[in-house]
Amino acid sequence: MPHPFSNKAGKQLLASLRKIFQEKPIFHRKYKFIVFVCGGTLDAEQDSLRKQFLAWADTNLPEFICLLAEDALKDNFVGEGRKFINLGMFESIVAEVSDCVLIFPESAGSFAETGFFAYSKIREKTLVVNPLDFQAVESFLNLGPIDTINAHSFLRATIHITTQEPVDFGHVAQRLKERVKWPQQRERLPYQRYGQFNFKQKLLVVFELIRLLRLADLKTLRHALIACFDGSPKYDELRHILRILIAAGFIERDGDYFKAKGGLSLVEIEHLEIEKVLAQVNLFYQTYAHDLYEALPGVSP
Repeated sequence: MPHPFSNKAGKQLLASLRKIFQEKPIFHRKYKFIVFVCGGTLDAEQDSLRKQFLAWADTNLPEFICLLAEDALKDNFVGEGRKFINLGMFESIVAEVSDCVLIFPESAGSFAETGFFAYSKIREKTLVVNPLDFQAVESFLNLGPIDTINAHSFLRATIHITTQEPVDFGHVAQRLKERVKWPQQRERLPYQRYGQFNFKQKLLVVFELIRLLRLADLKTLRHALIACFDGSPKYDELRHILRILIAAGFIERDGDYFKAKGGLSLVEIEHLEIEKVLAQVNLFYQTYAHDLYEALPGVSP
């Protein structure tokens, strides 16, 4: 089945979107910070520090999006079945996409993550939150990985908290708010080949293209990226990007289609009449791909 942009009108529409990315000044939008939260189990039967922090942050840290690594990496976000994802891939995604990493070393898995983070570039943006009982313990974790993270992270040093409920995460919030800042200068998104973008830039252009197209399946999204930025995007990488966008609440899935959440934008495109662009997209779907038109948000079959 051909993608909806295979005809002349479709090629013209994608060419107009390419021109937007080529000619308009585009800047990263100051929206919310992304913090990867690692630690103990989230099982209903247990009350890990990570689980308590996530519930607390939902109300007390509105400027941060708490993203779980397991959510960002699990394959069922895009319905492609279960696959093994190695720690190296995890490292590259966390390091490039997140603004910071928060880890509660309270389980075997989180001990391993702490050790891995300490000897990768993730350590530069990691904050360890450790139970107060372990503050003076001369353990391998304290003397090795945690000490290494403290020596390199802009969020240093480790915060120790009491585990008596209710746990007070105020010092964690204060550290994040004080240290995680937007750049003083607006960061411009350069126009270049898709393969030249770093992972975070790829995430931004994928989201923006979905927003402008209003919806796209994986195959159509890849075709549109090639039309707008050249190169040869890999399906596995696109799946990782879509997983993160869904886990962060930026896009949602409707069957085979991915749609941007209404009213949300991760970049600022200067001098763009967005309503005009969306109207052109709507008209194209209505004329050449009526099934897609009916799938658009707000359109009744």
